[in-house]
Amino acid sequence: MRTVVVEPFGDVWAVRVDDVEPQLFGRGRAAEDVAKTVAERLAAAGDHVEIHLFLRNGQKAARFVCLPPLSAEDSPLLIGGSLLAQAAANVDDTDQRVNA
Repeated sequence: MRTVVVEPFGDVWAVRVDDVEPQLFGRGRAAEDVAKTVAERLAAAGDHVEIHLFLRNGQKAARFVCLPPLSAEDSPLLIGGSLLAQAAANVDDTDQRVNA
């Protein structure tokens, strides 16, 4: 499995693939978009890919998995999303159960 990491790098954002020299971007959203594009290209070539996105404070914000296409007619499948949204949803569920 290949790994693509988006993380802060000083004042900019880095996209790193398997510990290779990172690509740098001024905005986190641009880095995330490039990471997804890279993952889709690697998956189209047959690799399974994980994307890890980190916030400036070092907290993991999201995780995606990109799977290779099943056939020539398919495209790579990108699944996953924000770990922060999942954590917030779990807190809301816990609050609702406690307050019920």
